Amino acid sequence: MKNLNQKLMYALGLLVLLAACKEEKKTEAPAVAEEVVKVATTTKEQLAEIMEFWPGKFNNDNQIAKAKEDGEAVWMFDDTGEGGWLQVESHYIKVDNPAIGDNVLYVEEYRNHEPDSIYRQRIYTLDIDSTETIRVKMWPFKDKKKYVGAWRNPAVLKNITVDEINAYPDKCDLIVKKDGDAYDMNMNGKDCAFGNKVFNYQVRLTKDVFAYRDKITLLDTGELVTTAADYAYHNLDRID
Repeated sequence: MKNLNQKLMYALGLLVLLAACKEEKKTEAPAVAEEVVKVATTTKEQLAEIMEFWPGKFNNDNQIAKAKEDGEAVWMFDDTGEGGWLQVESHYIKVDNPAIGDNVLYVEEYRNHEPDSIYRQRIYTLDIDSTETIRVKMWPFKDKKKYVGAWRNPAVLKNITVDEINAYPDKCDLIVKKDGDAYDMNMNGKDCAFGNKVFNYQVRLTKDVFAYRDKITLLDTGELVTTAADYAYHNLDRID
């Protein structure tokens, strides 16, 4: 009986020791840090996030390949596939040029991997208006050739003067709204009209994708004048 009691006491002691060791290990285990994702909530934070997202090189090669695979039209230079998808490559470069604005982008886009076939070339300035709304103002170049290819040598963009660009009127600004992780930028209804033609350009921007669509319609009837891919978004993936 004495030996049995000793064995029981030994077993109990061993269990207590094991439990203590487990508790010690549990206490000493490093805590797993939870990843904290900062959400841009204020307009100022959102503007900063847009200026972080937008600069880069984008193209919609993946979308074009899928369109061809599905037998959809792709609009080529010889106008075969007219009205279909456009293959577009976009360069968005952040420009340090306080004479133009605090948040400035240089935009150069071309079609079909041919840098000389300019599709869109602009300066964009981004600001917050009196209603705490982010607006994107677009400035075409007066000399449409001088800065072509500037994405290869961004340093020259610091020399652009306000006299070299001419802003579209305020009615054609893109109005920015945050939608989850994306930013939607749209012209305001039929505001951007010249004569009987209404221009509508829209953008959707995320960290990795720049998407756009545009069309021209008649102001009095709403009849479509021109668009590409039935006004569907061209989704350009970040490639640089």
